[in-house]
Amino acid sequence: MKKTVLGLGIVLSIAFMYYFLYSPKYKEVSQEKPFSEILNKKLTTKRYAVILKHPEHSIHEQYNYHFEDGNSYGMDSGLEIIADIPIGTEVVLDKAELHTGRVSGTTTAYVFGTIYSKEKKKRYDFQYPWGDYHLLFEDTPFWTFKLAFWQDKPLTQKYFIKVP
Repeated sequence: MKKTVLGLGIVLSIAFMYYFLYSPKYKEVSQEKPFSEILNKKLTTKRYAVILKHPEHSIHEQYNYHFEDGNSYGMDSGLEIIADIPIGTEVVLDKAELHTGRVSGTTTAYVFGTIYSKEKKKRYDFQYPWGDYHLLFEDTPFWTFKLAFWQDKPLTQKYFIKVP
């Protein structure tokens, strides 16, 4: 009996460690700047973009499309284009999250939103990666944010947002 309990304890410990180490982690950051300054406001696209079918499983079931403006997969990625998004299209971003990968340990910032294609007469819920996390060779890691599809110029300051 003692060997069974000990064996079960070891198996459960290994399973817990595996789950803890390899499960993805995320953190809601909608209240953090710069995200809080853009969420739940009508934004307008400043350059041509496309909606893509996400090539893998999306992070959220609701946001199963990818907004591409040339900053992530690329405009010529070969992924299926669902809709063309012309300049001047209204977008509403709903929330922002940081996601840390299971194996790589890298953290990506995502904003999630909706856009309506007048051409297709359809609404698309999408995810969009925005931000670069500077960790290597930094005493205090920080985020920077390149030019996004709704901006006229990129943000120039550093943002100190803790990752999950």
